[in-house]
Amino acid sequence: MITPRVALLIDVGSTWTKGLAVSIDEGRLLARRQHPTTLSAGIMEGVDVVVSSLEQAIEGAVVFRAATSSAAGGLRIAAIGLVPDLTVTAARQASLGAGARVVFTGSYVLAPDEIEVIRSQRPDIVLLSGGTDGGNTEVILENARRLASAALPAAIVLAGNKSARAEALAVLQAGGCEVHVADNVLPTIDTLNVESAQARIRGVFLERIVVARGIEQLRDWASGGLLPTPKAVLDAAAFVADGPGRFGTTVVIDIGGATTDVHSIGGSEPQPGTLLRGLLEPRIKRTVEGDLGLRVSAAAAADALGAEGLARNMGVSVEQLREEAESRVECPGTVAEEDAFDRVVAVAAVAEALARHAGRLEKLPLRRDVWVQTGKDLRRAGVVIGSGGVFAARADALELLKAAVREAAGRGDRLVPEAPTLLVDRDYVLFAVGLLAPCYPDAAASLALRSLGSHGKIAGAAPQR
Repeated sequence: MITPRVALLIDVGSTWTKGLAVSIDEGRLLARRQHPTTLSAGIMEGVDVVVSSLEQAIEGAVVFRAATSSAAGGLRIAAIGLVPDLTVTAARQASLGAGARVVFTGSYVLAPDEIEVIRSQRPDIVLLSGGTDGGNTEVILENARRLASAALPAAIVLAGNKSARAEALAVLQAGGCEVHVADNVLPTIDTLNVESAQARIRGVFLERIVVARGIEQLRDWASGGLLPTPKAVLDAAAFVADGPGRFGTTVVIDIGGATTDVHSIGGSEPQPGTLLRGLLEPRIKRTVEGDLGLRVSAAAAADALGAEGLARNMGVSVEQLREEAESRVECPGTVAEEDAFDRVVAVAAVAEALARHAGRLEKLPLRRDVWVQTGKDLRRAGVVIGSGGVFAARADALELLKAAVREAAGRGDRLVPEAPTLLVDRDYVLFAVGLLAPCYPDAAASLALRSLGSHGKIAGAAPQR
């Protein structure tokens, strides 16, 4: 008799540590466990509880162990470039695609007060870019000097003009900075090159940030790999778009307690007859909305989404809405199946995050037959996936997603999906799909399709409106 092969997959979040046991041979979820994340006592205390409970619930041989982490707020990056619409945009895309949260963006020469803002934001990494190859060198060199003098505790990933690389590296190292060199994120005016910087960012996450947060034991346990949670979800989005499921242009909206993340695969090319303003966006893109969460950011979300409108939709006063939001900040708790606050705020937050992520069309002044596109055109996206605790917990999750996509599309000026197939990550497994896919793609595909309720289906199904 063949011994079943099992994968144990752990996600250490700021509030909850979640674990899955997955059959590698069938791509089926065998067991799920969770425990409050034990930050003060060391995260392995909670991980050990989850792993032990999973091992007791399964039969078979554990042959693969991997993990993700967003504990203590995840990976924090300050992105610095030359021109806001060019190198700063490129730096942001490099950071977000690596699974980080951008806590500061700066352009041109950093002012003294900006240095202090960076210090107050406590980034783990400063991504220093600026200038195309052979272009402006003065700004990145001056910023290197100012960062060196600032003596920030952050690691620095140097990813700017190659003509200034050697001198900038020498300046930073002379100031005692930890520096990791990457290729220029914007080597030419119309070329985005983020892979090298993303690899360096992930390397810092593994070698420096993980140790600093006391989870080096998790890295040792996770012999199959340790990733920032958002990076694993982004990898999962790319996998379902391009892998066995063949979903094509895909959007994944992952709403959590602190942020709402949007991942899109495809939709980067402008339609014929449309002019593109700014950089051509990467095919694989992630955005993070730090003011659109259901727990830690609930009060900020109430303000960002319009407290009056939210209160009206809930049938309560603005004061009651704000009190409810503050209670979520103070006591995150678990997600309930029936919760008016979660439904109303989640619909608004998903719609807003999707609208912010997508591009827009504007008519060219004096040329009413010409349209100018900024950002991604996702109107033809075939699939939109809702993920996160609120989608996993609620029986009306699909209706919630429908309402949110409809609200985003109703704004008119944003290039959001118009008639996608809507799917919900019912088993909350996308982080696990991203971990499994490199080594066990068949198991990852089956796990994803089972959770999305589309086992055996491919893109092209009748859209759910």
